[in-house]
Amino acid sequence: MDLERLKSILIENKIFVDDKPKNFVCICPYCSDHPNPRKKGHLYVSKNSNIPVSHCWFCNGAWPIPKLIKDLTGDRTLYKEVITDEELNGSYQKSKQYSSKKRTIEYKLPDIPEDTFASKKMYIRKRTGNKLTAEEVPNLVLNFTEFFYKNNLDVVGEGKLISNYEMDLIQNSFVGFLSAHNTLLYCRSIDDNANFKFKKIPLQSDGLLLLDYWKIDCDPNSKLVVLAEGNFDILSEYGFDSLRLKDKARVFVGGNTFAYSSLLKSVCYDECLYKADVVILSDSDKKAHWYRKFQKDNSHLIKGLKIYMNKRGKDFGIFPPMPSQIL
Repeated sequence: MDLERLKSILIENKIFVDDKPKNFVCICPYCSDHPNPRKKGHLYVSKNSNIPVSHCWFCNGAWPIPKLIKDLTGDRTLYKEVITDEELNGSYQKSKQYSSKKRTIEYKLPDIPEDTFASKKMYIRKRTGNKLTAEEVPNLVLNFTEFFYKNNLDVVGEGKLISNYEMDLIQNSFVGFLSAHNTLLYCRSIDDNANFKFKKIPLQSDGLLLLDYWKIDCDPNSKLVVLAEGNFDILSEYGFDSLRLKDKARVFVGGNTFAYSSLLKSVCYDECLYKADVVILSDSDKKAHWYRKFQKDNSHLIKGLKIYMNKRGKDFGIFPPMPSQIL
């Protein structure tokens, strides 16, 4: 990689700030960086030809160096003066091997016999408004004991991820969902009045634990992403479909976090989706001004944003939902 040419391009386009041993420090052209001029310089452009990427620590965006150069200059081929196609292909293959090593651990899902787990199956039907059966829900785990046994997961016992007491509760009255990259098993009690309702079980110590999510695929050609509040309300929101988004969306996504920015970035990068139309089915405790800040901070990812709340209750799990647009 021609580092001197890369540095000159960054200087010519007035984003260069400093030259560090491993990175060029720059002003992020996508989020305009920190509002305080003295604190600008959060975009780190790698000097390593094996990892030709730029990453902004302010907006948490990440872009390949060829895309950064194209967006700065408008020239689609100028990057070839910095990095050769052979270097790019080699780095892409290394990146692909590394990410697939982390993401593609496959787990065997237990079968769901007709004569077992009747109460759990009824819970699934209830949460989806009688639209989905347990067999139709992707990555669903009802028999936790068999799931751990089939996949040789030593997670149960004193001092381990799941105590013996928790295991009894989970096996008898919880349903589980594998996240999109199989890094997490989200567990939820089928008893809404239970004191112990949730359990998050990490399955990969080096996986995308914070940015993983649970999803239902819809139209692969769409640019619409629907973010559901909470891990499992996605079931009821997808089933009730009060906004008729099922056939229009690319993915319905539920995440184990209120940090919508992290969730959206994870989805967009994983799905190779930029400038997405975003719909958020929110809890009632979020206000319009919070979402305006969210839209501004993620303007490089969001083309359009709509926020809905359910007038009938705290979230869209209250049936029948009455959507109200707040933004």
